[in-house]
Amino acid sequence: MKNKLELSEQNYRYLFENASDAMWVHDLKGNILDGNKAFAKLTGHTREELIGMNILSFLISEKSRYTAREVRRRLLAGEEIEQPYEQRFIKKGGTEGVMQMASSPVVIDGEVRGFQHVARDVTEEKQLQENMRFYVQQITRAQEDERKRMSRELHDEVAPHLLLVIQRLDAITSNPRPRLPEPFKARLEDLHTRVTGALETVRHFAQDLRPRIIDDLGLVAALEWMAENVSKDYAIDTQVKVLGQEQTLPDEVKLLLFRIAQEALNNVRRHAAASKACVTLEFDEGRVVLTIRDNGKGFELPQRMGDLAGIGKLGLAGMQERAQLIRGKLTIHSEMGIGTTVTVEAPI
Repeated sequence: MKNKLELSEQNYRYLFENASDAMWVHDLKGNILDGNKAFAKLTGHTREELIGMNILSFLISEKSRYTAREVRRRLLAGEEIEQPYEQRFIKKGGTEGVMQMASSPVVIDGEVRGFQHVARDVTEEKQLQENMRFYVQQITRAQEDERKRMSRELHDEVAPHLLLVIQRLDAITSNPRPRLPEPFKARLEDLHTRVTGALETVRHFAQDLRPRIIDDLGLVAALEWMAENVSKDYAIDTQVKVLGQEQTLPDEVKLLLFRIAQEALNNVRRHAAASKACVTLEFDEGRVVLTIRDNGKGFELPQRMGDLAGIGKLGLAGMQERAQLIRGKLTIHSEMGIGTTVTVEAPI
């Protein structure tokens, strides 16, 4: 039994020393007791330098220290924590990095004596994600600027000309002299109807491209305007509810939340066969939560949100991308025959 135990310890030590992931152990005060070669590579220190160093020396930002304290508190209390989690740290020389890590308590004789961690350097991956987010953000801003320009031109340039044509036709058909032949008058009235319809279509396109109400009156008013249109045009009873004290949102957050709600309601009217929908905007301390719920037929969700584009759910994938641009989280829940709920939670 002793030989087997020694062999087991040797195997564990070999795995610890040669693991590709960084592994280390520190006591309750944060003093490092042991670490493998990958941990030394991760931090830029030698293993000899690491022994005795305090883990807080790698966590100079208040956010990183708060994360460490919260993980410690939960582990000591026996609470579940979401793992792996991300932690920012400072390497030797002052370079900042990001590691994805998992933590667990070290229990000896029924008592927690320290903590052990497994981590992987994801600095390059995070930088790539940030770069991609920046590029998508720039593209989205360019799209919104173009939408705004086109909306303004439709509203200020095209619509007035159509309105002038309508007024001229009104003047011609309403003038008792000279009396117009009935066939000719009927054709003018038909033309009047068509131009009036074209004007309404232009106004509708302009509003869809960039509703001025969101810039003038804010997100809540824009959501109420959109819900009213869905109720009137598509006979889907759509309500807007606001919970909590309304707060001023950054322009980008306001606009992207509106676009998510717009896409969700477009899906409701096109695919859900719903009779009711509800848009809820909840303001909480430091965050805003937007929920769009319908009583439609529902649909089958993929196992992973990342598969939305692959199965042709491009509208849902677009909502997810918009949520990520404001560092939000999008969740979708759908049940066949019951309905669909789209929720996005974003920091303010």
